[in-house]
Amino acid sequence: MQYSVIVPTSSFMTVITPGVDFLAKGTFILSFPVVIVYAVGLVSEQFGGTSISAWTTVSTGLITVPILTTAWISLTRLRHRQEAAALGAKMVPCARGKWPENVDVLKTLLHGFAYGYPGVYTLKHE
Repeated sequence: MQYSVIVPTSSFMTVITPGVDFLAKGTFILSFPVVIVYAVGLVSEQFGGTSISAWTTVSTGLITVPILTTAWISLTRLRHRQEAAALGAKMVPCARGKWPENVDVLKTLLHGFAYGYPGVYTLKHE
């Protein structure tokens, strides 16, 4: 006995998975400065006769990622501190590294997980 499934085409809804949605938003945000530099280059070429070189556009794209990430994290931390102060609360202590975004703390943790015993390494927190 064979079963056939009839699905009406008008009831289909486009479903976008969370990963694709996240990547699409990130791509838009990170490509925005590059598009601005490219548009300024086109306008300056049309009206001023000078163009923006390709290496400037590429370097803008490469520099955008760490700058926007650092700004986003800093603003989020500032907002959390302000909300905690408004409620009279204290912030949870966090690990404080010497490298940007605690990369050295991550390196220490990964080394400890790979080669040490659990909980042997210590981290200093603020």
